[in-house]
Amino acid sequence: MILQTVELSPSQRAAIEEKVGRKLHEQENIVLCGGTAKVASAEARENAAQQMRHRLVLLDPSERRMSIEDCAAALLEKLEMTA
Repeated sequence: MILQTVELSPSQRAAIEEKVGRKLHEQENIVLCGGTAKVASAEARENAAQQMRHRLVLLDPSERRMSIEDCAAALLEKLEMTA
């Protein structure tokens, strides 16, 4: 499940920020897997964004069926599997 930070209650936001050790961005997506929130580091977010931009440039516009959020989540998941 992907949650946006704007959907979080103040207590949820504070708990996640404490767990990940940083402040969440105003418009950031958080991936929940099995009830555990996975929040990417700033470096992982930037790497995922760069990879997503590169892959979107390579695609023919008719092949761009995955949303940006889904693409970013898939890239972050792949990065976590290789780490």
